[in-house]
Amino acid sequence: MNNIKKIGLVIFVVVSILSIYGCTKNDKNSDALKFKEEYEQLNDKKMGSSDNKYPQVAIDSNNNVKYADIDLLLDVLNNGSGVIYLGYPECPWCRNAVPVLLEAASELDMTVYYMNMHDERDTIKVNEDGSLEIVNEGTEGYKKLLERLDSILSEYTLEDVHGNTVSANEKRIYVPLVIFVRDGEIVGYHADTVESQTNPLKLLDKDQKNELMDIYLNLMHKVLNDVCDSEC
Repeated sequence: MNNIKKIGLVIFVVVSILSIYGCTKNDKNSDALKFKEEYEQLNDKKMGSSDNKYPQVAIDSNNNVKYADIDLLLDVLNNGSGVIYLGYPECPWCRNAVPVLLEAASELDMTVYYMNMHDERDTIKVNEDGSLEIVNEGTEGYKKLLERLDSILSEYTLEDVHGNTVSANEKRIYVPLVIFVRDGEIVGYHADTVESQTNPLKLLDKDQKNELMDIYLNLMHKVLNDVCDSEC
C-alpha cells in the first residue's frame, strides 16, 4: 500500500471515529436541552385558569436525561439496569423532584430514562349515579407499563359526588415515580418527594432537598451494586 493510500485510510478511520463520537455526544446534548426546555418553559406561567404559577425549576443543560419510548423502558425493566423517571412538566410534584434527581444522577454519572406521562395514562371519572366513565383511553404502551409495574403501583382511586373513595378497578402510575433497576430487577422505587412536603407549590427547602437526595443516591447505589446492604 503506497503512502497516499495509507494516509487516506488513516483519515477515513479518524473521521469515522469522530463522527460516531460526535453523534453520541450530540444525541445526549439534544435530549438534555430538550428536557431543559420542556420543564423551564413553564416557569412564571399560570397553572390553567388559577392564579397559581408553576413552581420555578432550573435544569442543567448538561443533565443526564435520555428520552425513552415504551420499548426502551420495557427493555431496561426486563433486561437492563438504570434509573427510570416517569412524570411530566405540568406536575408540580415533578418540578420539585426533578432538579434533585438530576443532581444525584450527575454525581454518580447515571443516565435517567424519561417518559412524559401526560398523554399516556387513561382518565376515569365517577358519574352522579356512581358509574365509572373513561374520559381518555390510556395508550397501549401505558397498559404494558401497568402490567410490568403492577407490584409497585397503587390502586387508581377517585372521589364521587358525596366525597366517597371509589376504586377504578385498576392500578395507576402516579407521578413523579422514579424506578431503580439492576439486571432486569426493580431494586427500589420512590414516588412523590418527601413526606414533609404537603404543598408542591412551595419549593422544597434545604433539609427536604437533602432528604430526597439521600433517598435517590441510596437507590442509585443499589443499581450500581457498589455498597453493602444489611445482608452483606
